Amino acid sequence: MEKIKVDKELCIGCGACAATCPDTFEINDDMLAEVIKDEVTEEVIEAAENCPTEAIKIEENKEDEN
Repeated sequence: MEKIKVDKELCIGCGACAATCPDTFEINDDMLAEVIKDEVTEEVIEAAENCPTEAIKIEENKEDEN
């Protein structure tokens, strides 16, 4: 299973991810993107590809490899 992560050091809070995929991302009180639903869809992949700072990562869950 894949996991969605937002690198808070890279995120600038532009909101492109939340606009592309509002069911998965929101801008939190710190004005940074936050994952609210951890389900990888085509829209999530599109949001990751279009992130201007490449802050969104889709990673394989290490626990599933065992």
